[in-house]
Amino acid sequence: MSNEKSIIVESILITGANGFLGSHLAQFFQKNHAKIYGISHGNSINPEVEQIHDDILSVETLPSDVSTILHFAALTDIPFCENNPDKCFEINVDGTKNMLELARKNDSRFIFASSSHVYGKPDSIPIDENFPLKPLSIYAKSKVKAESICEEYAKLYGLKILIIRTFSIYGSNSPSYSIISRIINQILSQEKIVLGNIKAKRDFLHVSDFLSAMDILIQNNFSGCSKFNVGYGKSFAIQELCEKLLEISYENLSIKSNPNLIRDNEIDELICNNLKLKKLGWIPKLSIDEGLTDVFHWFKSKSKNTTYS
Repeated sequence: MSNEKSIIVESILITGANGFLGSHLAQFFQKNHAKIYGISHGNSINPEVEQIHDDILSVETLPSDVSTILHFAALTDIPFCENNPDKCFEINVDGTKNMLELARKNDSRFIFASSSHVYGKPDSIPIDENFPLKPLSIYAKSKVKAESICEEYAKLYGLKILIIRTFSIYGSNSPSYSIISRIINQILSQEKIVLGNIKAKRDFLHVSDFLSAMDILIQNNFSGCSKFNVGYGKSFAIQELCEKLLEISYENLSIKSNPNLIRDNEIDELICNNLKLKKLGWIPKLSIDEGLTDVFHWFKSKSKNTTYS
């Protein structure tokens, strides 16, 4: 795998520019690049992003100066995807194929947001990029299919493609269905915390460290189709997160596990092997305690104008 440092990035297109990661990426990269374009539903939440379309399925052309596409638009709510498999595959697979076709016509680099869910239940941990893919959910299967199409476009058309397999990224503006958002919102409502499998362990990375990883990756000129895990490298049980957040909030609430909320084929533990990314000079900076403190106070500030029920 060859790479060249500090390549010139003319303009960036971000799909899902109003989403959790997309909005953070837009804000981060607008400081360092001349132009940021976006594809997102609704009006752009960032005035510095020029919105060119609202749908990855129907967009037909891109500005000629787009040198890199960050494809982060996707359905990521796992229960929703399970209940709406056709919609999941339409957005996550067909949408990716359409954006790849535009990248081919525009000769743009392509960075695809995949997920650690593609690994399913790993035989061992930590998980590196060479682990077999064993998707268990509709969502995970859609990501595996989209990855396969990325590989074909790299092979057939010579596109430079990065596949980013994110573990559990958290931070401000994270979706309400994400586990840390759910815990914090229940704490702010001052009721008991009720979740599914609180013994499950996941690898949590603060969004600021995710952005620093993306900054390094976007500056490297990889050939073919390269894959990178993006995660902290350590796991924490959901119950431990609850306890840390209760300590941060100075609340004393009970923590309950509801069997009806536990997913089928629940994965016991995921840990990211991030050595490949670290070899490029990346190191996560925020500890889990620092990251949780940051995100809790963001949610608390936001909740001042919100009524919880």
